[in-house]
Amino acid sequence: MTLDELKVEAEKHGYKLIKKQESVKLLPCTCGCNRRTEWVYGRQVFYSCNRCGKKSPESDTKIGAKRAWNEMIEKEMNKVDIK
Repeated sequence: MTLDELKVEAEKHGYKLIKKQESVKLLPCTCGCNRRTEWVYGRQVFYSCNRCGKKSPESDTKIGAKRAWNEMIEKEMNKVDIK
């Protein structure tokens, strides 16, 4: 059964197929704090650490802001590992 056939069959029974939403878990800050604040400025979203105040790059979506936070933390962790 193809996806289109499945959608038609679901529609016959009163259901709608939607794409499963991706979930992103935030990594802890390099200072050791696991608490962050989500900031929304206009349409931009970013996260900041409650202990050290480190700020993630801004994004248009919450998931994008979470990814930006995780990428920032991973880059910092890689810098620490190299030294």
